[in-house]
Amino acid sequence: MKIDNEIDKNYDYFMNNLETLYAKYRGKFLVLKNAAVVAAYDDLETAYREAVSKYRPGEFSIQECKSDRREGYIEIFHNSNVRFA
Repeated sequence: MKIDNEIDKNYDYFMNNLETLYAKYRGKFLVLKNAAVVAAYDDLETAYREAVSKYRPGEFSIQECKSDRREGYIEIFHNSNVRFA
């Protein structure tokens, strides 16, 4: 399934480059597409709004760059119907 492959590819890129990304984007919400950072935002709402205005669901993922440690990065969503409280 293409959606899963894109999300998995982005997540692998993020985790494999975590230390470098954290040094550059500490505390930002990263929009990832094709295993690359295409944008960084201060909050999730803006990151999501901007990403869906440019890309279709499944073409991108959003990852919070909250730590340079691998622990705690387990949130993977495979559906565009995710709600954030």
